[in-house]
Amino acid sequence: MFQKQLRYVQIILTLATFAGLLINNSPLLSAAFVGLILIWHLEMLTGQLRIDTNEYLLIIAFISLAFLPVISNNMISFSFITIIYLCLLVFSILFVSYTSISIYKFGHIVFSTTVSFSIVAFIISEKYQVNISYITYLFLSLFFLKTLATFLNVQFSNFQYFFNFFASLIVMVGISSFYDYKFIFIALTAISTSLCVVFVNFLFLRIRYESEYIMELTNEIYLHDYLVAFLFSMYFVDSLNILNGLF
Repeated sequence: MFQKQLRYVQIILTLATFAGLLINNSPLLSAAFVGLILIWHLEMLTGQLRIDTNEYLLIIAFISLAFLPVISNNMISFSFITIIYLCLLVFSILFVSYTSISIYKFGHIVFSTTVSFSIVAFIISEKYQVNISYITYLFLSLFFLKTLATFLNVQFSNFQYFFNFFASLIVMVGISSFYDYKFIFIALTAISTSLCVVFVNFLFLRIRYESEYIMELTNEIYLHDYLVAFLFSMYFVDSLNILNGLF
């Protein structure tokens, strides 16, 4: 039931990205992307923790940590290093408080929180805001391709890794070609980002398979794992700087 409610929210937020692109509304696009990341993060956490026990407090704490870049950007003038130290302190306190949670499960939680934190920080950065339309075109194009692939059950075959790589590669090369970027930088960006997408998406799937409270991996899970992996890869590889020839 809880997963079904998350699906409704994801649909609304995805439609919001379409609307934001059509009316060229950057705040709406940013809010929709942050919302999608936090919903994905919430689903990852509920796969590791029970929401009907006191572990829900841990879920709230980690969701709040992922949202911290937005708060620090708009309300509190913390430096990035200060935020990192604060997060590490909270992680340590939470781990000591919930000693019943295995180290492996806690590692999955910290990893998904780090991914969410990084993407949210990327979304509110000036670099992202300048290129928000370009990233939205990439995101929605991959959304359509991956949706089609899930209907064809590509995610259950060995071909899924080739699809994940070439879908990202083709979309990035195709859409970047409409902008004034040099082809060599487009190729470098597309190849490096696509390789990272495959690896990060594989890590997400491993965590999903080890989730204690998710009985079935639905098509929507495969879809949003891939999209989140793509956004994280753009941040991790620093795709926008490579695209502009800034190494």
